[in-house]
Order: sequence, then structure tokens, then C-alpha cells
Amino acid sequence: MKIIQAFFCLLAIPVLSILYVGLMVSALISILAGILRTFGLDKIEMSIWQGVNIPVPLSIPFSLIVSILLFFSSLYVKRSMTFCISKLRY
Repeated sequence: MKIIQAFFCLLAIPVLSILYVGLMVSALISILAGILRTFGLDKIEMSIWQGVNIPVPLSIPFSLIVSILLFFSSLYVKRSMTFCISKLRY
């Protein structure tokens, strides 16, 4: 039973680490896009769903909300990753 659990943890750690890094990079890109859109970069579009665009003055608050959600979800992924690592050590 211990071998099966270690095998699944070995498979989960690379997937979780890539997911963690991707969520953190997406959070940073979200903040950067909100700032750039607010200060005049017209190529960046933000919308809630198709056809519903966010007004330019609300770009920074919306991007901060999205990045906070991404950051908190990355904390749960990191917690799962440390759990898998702790299972491999013992």
C-alpha cells in the first residue's frame, strides 16, 4: 500500500508544481495587464464573458480580484504539493 501511495505522489508532484508555477505567473500577468490597460494600451481586452467588456477604469480592480483568486488557489496547490512530499519522506 505504501508503494502505491508513493507512486501516485511521485506522479502528482510534477503536475502540481507546474500548476503552481502557472497560477503564480497568471496572477502576475493579470496584474500587469490591468495596469497596462489602465494606462492606455488598447490591445489588451478584458471581458467577463463574450460581449461584456470591462470599462477601462475598472481594469486594475478586476485584475486584482482575479490575481487574488489565482494566488489563493495556488496556495491550496502548494499545500497539496507539500502533503505529497511529506508522504514520500516517511
